[in-house]
Amino acid sequence: MKTMKDIIFDIGGVLLNWNPDIFLNKYFQGDAERLKKMVFLSDEWKMLDLGNANVNEVRTLIRQHHPNDTQAINFIFDHFEEEMLQPIDESIEAVKALKKAGYPLYILSNIHQDLYHKRAHDHPDIFSLFEGAILSGEEHCLKPDPAIYHILFQRFNLDPHNCLFIDDSPANIEAAKKLGMDGIVRKQDQNLITELKTRGIQL
Repeated sequence: MKTMKDIIFDIGGVLLNWNPDIFLNKYFQGDAERLKKMVFLSDEWKMLDLGNANVNEVRTLIRQHHPNDTQAINFIFDHFEEEMLQPIDESIEAVKALKKAGYPLYILSNIHQDLYHKRAHDHPDIFSLFEGAILSGEEHCLKPDPAIYHILFQRFNLDPHNCLFIDDSPANIEAAKKLGMDGIVRKQDQNLITELKTRGIQL
């Protein structure tokens, strides 16, 4: 069993909730799938993740492309952060246990830097535990592109063979493993601390 030294976390779906289906079905039952494609799965949202546009610019672009849905689009952009981007208690418990045990912690996430810094400002008790973060919006590169993983390794002088990456996307974990990292695909019913211990993490 490999001995892991550095632990890397994704944000959405790992540290913070990210479930557009639940959010949209709560307010737009029957139209949630269409709105998810219109907003969260759109090319405009990809521009946001890549840092090529900010949240307000993306809101404007989507409204321009879908003028009949302006009210719904405005509601989504007004409320998605407070509705979705909230801490996952079980994951935060694992982060605190890892920090207490002395493991260096990092973030690698597809997220715009403005959203990241808002969340970090609102939850300093969580984000202050990390040594550093690689954000797609700052690097103009998205997981699972190997380039953003290499930025992580080089920026923080990490050996991928000593890294464990936790992400909710199987594709992102597969990309990490191809580069030598170990990985955990986070699932909602998973006990992350138990899973970490099975990987040789001493907690």
